[in-house]
Amino acid sequence: MESKDVFVDVFAGDSAIELKDRLATSKRVVLTGHRSPDGDAVGSCLALWNHLKEHGVDATVVLPDEFPGFISWMNGKDEIVLHSETPEQAEKLLVEADVLFVLDYNDSSRVGDMQSALQSSDAFKVMIDHHQQPSDFVDLMFSDEKSCSTAEMVYRLIERWGEEGELSAASAACLYCGIMTDSGSFRFPSVTPRTHRIAAALCETGINHAEIHSMVYDNNREGQLKLVGYALTEKLEVFPEYHAAIISLSLDELARFDYEKGDTEGLVNRALSVEGVNFAAFVKESEERVKLSFRSVGEFSARDFSSDHFGGGGHHNAAGGASNDSIQEVVSKIRGLLPEYSSKLNY
Repeated sequence: MESKDVFVDVFAGDSAIELKDRLATSKRVVLTGHRSPDGDAVGSCLALWNHLKEHGVDATVVLPDEFPGFISWMNGKDEIVLHSETPEQAEKLLVEADVLFVLDYNDSSRVGDMQSALQSSDAFKVMIDHHQQPSDFVDLMFSDEKSCSTAEMVYRLIERWGEEGELSAASAACLYCGIMTDSGSFRFPSVTPRTHRIAAALCETGINHAEIHSMVYDNNREGQLKLVGYALTEKLEVFPEYHAAIISLSLDELARFDYEKGDTEGLVNRALSVEGVNFAAFVKESEERVKLSFRSVGEFSARDFSSDHFGGGGHHNAAGGASNDSIQEVVSKIRGLLPEYSSKLNY
């Protein structure tokens, strides 16, 4: 028995097979992920890119901006076109695409400055995503909020094509990374027995799962570790009366530790791990805006909190958002909202 919920396979219909036929005759296939791409976004894009390439389909990965260094080992990463570095090339690829994959995001706003080119493209758009409440801006939607990751869904699509036995180690490593990082190393409630079976199938391709885990989690810079230490000792605010915690980092604080993209990955989960805490927020200042990550355990919806107050979204227990206010105003706003949610967080 997979779970108490009935498993509905979004790839079971004819549309997945029709997509395979369409790809075989397409000359310009583009795969896109969301802004500030993580292990699941990059892993899903490069896994499918590798698989299509190995089956004679020419494709290009286009991402809005740079990804963290701890996932820069994936095969094909040097072929990725970054809109932040070459916007004209990236937008030309989007506009001229025959098939355009929307991977690991479900609203066009999630690609930032690429949004206009994405929306204006006449390409056949295909969404593969596991976030809640998808926007209807694509021609073909594979949406499964019960999946632990988009990478897991990409494997299921390849499986529907009958090509899982042809999956290369290069593709499998990318998929394993995507599943591992988005499932909290297989510990989140969204992980099912099916997830573990897929992970086992990926390991059977010959990948070194221990090495992948080490490259992602055991490759820290000195400045990164000191930044994490500073965040936990100096910036962690715990509100036991509200079962909540907040960590915030300004641009000046990030610069003090020579911040690089990915250095704060997982900090919000550290705050959530405090005994008695059911909801945690991580607030980080950037040059353009203030970015927010929210996590919860149990019944409190991090997604609803983010959506209601910061125009964000995501999953029930994991969500993100952004604000154009100052970091001080954002942190003050979260603090001020906690009493309003006191009863909902008291469990």
